[in-house]
Amino acid sequence: MTELVRCHRQQRSAGLPRPRAPRVRDHRLRPSGPAWPVYEFAESDYCYGIGPIRIRLLRVNWAQPIPHEGDLWLGVHAIVIDRSGREGPVREMLVRADSVPVPPACKRPRLRVLRGTPV
Repeated sequence: MTELVRCHRQQRSAGLPRPRAPRVRDHRLRPSGPAWPVYEFAESDYCYGIGPIRIRLLRVNWAQPIPHEGDLWLGVHAIVIDRSGREGPVREMLVRADSVPVPPACKRPRLRVLRGTPV
């Protein structure tokens, strides 16, 4: 049992995106889209790069903001998106905390017990 847990932790720490669970919409089971849409950050809103950058955020370290140059910055893992919309390499960077958008809400259907069915 411990080997399975250990193996699962190693897989998660490898930097791979987590699989998304399917969602129910309009009474149909549909796969969920990416957790974050593509965002573009100006050169002044991220560290160690030249020009604006388009990325899809994978993880944001909300728990440990980093003070840098008088502002708070957040460490992020992101996939770089090129001009044609293709995904590039995964990159770690610092992004200004004020410019990081709030993650999209995960809306899940409420399961209700029908009154006519025995419980």
